[in-house]
Amino acid sequence: MSRSQRFTFLGIAAAIAVVAVVVILAAGGDDEDTGTPSSATQTATPTPTQDEASPQETETPTPTPTAEPVPLLKAGKVTRLEFKEGDTIKFRVTSEEDEEVHVHGYDIARDIGAGETISMSFKATIEGIFEIEFEHAKEQIGELRVEPK
Repeated sequence: MSRSQRFTFLGIAAAIAVVAVVVILAAGGDDEDTGTPSSATQTATPTPTQDEASPQETETPTPTPTAEPVPLLKAGKVTRLEFKEGDTIKFRVTSEEDEEVHVHGYDIARDIGAGETISMSFKATIEGIFEIEFEHAKEQIGELRVEPK
């Protein structure tokens, strides 16, 4: 293998590594652990005692549902949210200032204190594209798109 081929392969490997880092950061960059409990619940399966269990019975573990990540909206970035009509819209908002979060079209508003993170959840009943903003600052922080089923 010639020296120029080695440099070419090294360049390709570096480009792949950069793309991988960008994809990983883009996919998980906004998910801050705020201590908000997950909506997933665990179901306990009773373990039979030695007297109750027969030799052919085996315990099957109950799968725990995996919660989808809940987007985090914050100042300085417009996060795009997409849902289907009938879905439950869920997102979190964090603010460095006392603010009011307003979802236009749905006319839903919630106060948020400085340094707080709140969760918002409601049914997608209206189709369209709606702005989510910090009302006092007049700053858009999200774009909500609700598509037909």
